[in-house]
Amino acid sequence: MRRGREIFLYLMIIVFIIFRYAAEGGDSPRRPAPNLPRVTEAPVLVPDDSPLPGNDSRGVTVELDREVKSGVGTAFAVDAEGTFITARHVVDGCGKLYLVRGPRQLEPVTSSVAATSRDFAVLRSESLKPDYVSLSRKSPKRGDDGYMMGFPQGKAADVRATVLGDTEMRSVGRYRMREPVLAWVERERRPTFGGSLGGISGGPVFDAEGYVVGTVVAGAPRRGRVYTTHPRVFRDAGFLRDADRGDAGHALRGGVTRDDFDGKGNSLRAGRTIAQVYCEAG
Repeated sequence: MRRGREIFLYLMIIVFIIFRYAAEGGDSPRRPAPNLPRVTEAPVLVPDDSPLPGNDSRGVTVELDREVKSGVGTAFAVDAEGTFITARHVVDGCGKLYLVRGPRQLEPVTSSVAATSRDFAVLRSESLKPDYVSLSRKSPKRGDDGYMMGFPQGKAADVRATVLGDTEMRSVGRYRMREPVLAWVERERRPTFGGSLGGISGGPVFDAEGYVVGTVVAGAPRRGRVYTTHPRVFRDAGFLRDADRGDAGHALRGGVTRDDFDGKGNSLRAGRTIAQVYCEAG
């Protein structure tokens, strides 16, 4: 009888561990439901005076929910005609899509086109036409800082990270895809918050000169990692064509620094250059 109780206790412990790590996503990169953040532990941030970790050269796998759920993401304006860029997984399968213009103000997205080989999508708005930012297809180098801006967990915040290098991301679940991405290590969050970066997906990553060098597509907060599209996606999508960079007049004036990246993010959100995306499941 005693041995039976011990076996039952061990089984209960195993079940608890399985459910706990399934809920938190373990150490693998994931795209959690951004409207339901469940993990609140402090993020793993690597201090600037610590050695830069090795790159994820073998690639990473991210899991997509098999069912489309209502949720939020981030998008940013790339021309004066109401064109926004976001991530494919933010808009894939949505019944209706909106850009958030303000409190209780939703702007319907008139069209949405998603790439089939990249976690990348283009949105069009009829009346929301804010100032826009410039794109770059120049890839940042290992050790360079980047500044990620958007709405993690549905709230305005910004992330500073450092490039580790190129890697491959494999998406599994609702759809399957392989694509080249950049791996980054998190350095700083402003304001400080714990847990998932879900909700910043689709948000821009600026280099020090104020050009966008990618969009956020996945994160592994318990490892302090973020993954972004490779900047060549902007050329492949037809936004840059023969140019290496977009209009210099729409790069962020003065570039972006460790001191002011959150202020730059707040300004871009206030002007709706960086906007929140709302996906209503069909």
